[in-house]
Amino acid sequence: MSPDADTAEEKGFVPRISQLDSIILTEEAYSLIKSQVLSAVKYAGQNVLTKLEPEIEAGLRYVLLRYTVQEARRSVGQQLLQIKYEDSVPVRRLRHYVRLLVFVRWIRQRAGDVAAVFFKNENARVIASRVVNQVEILYKMAEVMNLLVFLHQGVYPSVIERVLGLKPVSSSVGNVRTISYVYFTRELLWHGFAELLAFVLPLINLQYFHNVVRKMLPSSVDEEDDDNDIQQEINFNHQTTCVVCNSLPILPHNFGCQHLACYYCIHSSYVSDPTFTCPLCDHTIESKVQIIPMYTVES
Repeated sequence: MSPDADTAEEKGFVPRISQLDSIILTEEAYSLIKSQVLSAVKYAGQNVLTKLEPEIEAGLRYVLLRYTVQEARRSVGQQLLQIKYEDSVPVRRLRHYVRLLVFVRWIRQRAGDVAAVFFKNENARVIASRVVNQVEILYKMAEVMNLLVFLHQGVYPSVIERVLGLKPVSSSVGNVRTISYVYFTRELLWHGFAELLAFVLPLINLQYFHNVVRKMLPSSVDEEDDDNDIQQEINFNHQTTCVVCNSLPILPHNFGCQHLACYYCIHSSYVSDPTFTCPLCDHTIESKVQIIPMYTVES
């Protein structure tokens, strides 16, 4: 190969990640347009939109692809990443590409209805449905094989583009997408830090620190009334709250003082911190035996 040919090939080189990103960006742009159109015609009736959704999607996709791929030789995602199809590709081939993209998606959604129109026999419909499923499986397998070949060669990210020979090239020679080592380093550090947090956080006794902070805060109960309160009968009414979660106690339990707590709240607090004390009166649980269910009469 001559040096001029090598230079021309380098000028038209498009990174693999840019080609894959262009497909994702195109789908995102289509999703935005579709959501806006559906929100604009939502008052026409949900039943109508549901029945005609495949046709609406096909029409929107055809309009979007016709005025981007067919007219401008590039999709929405390719325009954002400075990619286009080769100038040597005839318009007729781009037209076939647009129609195939629209028709393949539509036929996958309307396969059952199409089979019902052409085949009146139930067995024929079942056979047609199986054939469509087998064709879809073969197409998926072809997509996987094409992806492996694409990762090796760097051209034709989809099966239809490979069949029609639509090779994407860079539309701006001096603006080739590059990813610096600074970006990779920042991403590696961030992911490493996130994994460290995911590993360390479950090992931290958050309940212990929560109890320490609550002990440091001023109590709403006077200490001089503690002895009298302990002697009082423990009543459970609609105003009684759990000393841990401040909600209506679920399976209320007592732990040696006049206050109540949920079963889960008091047991989890004691397991996580054996020195757990009542947040209201600072009563210390000496042993797990003190935690007992309360069967009180509502007053």
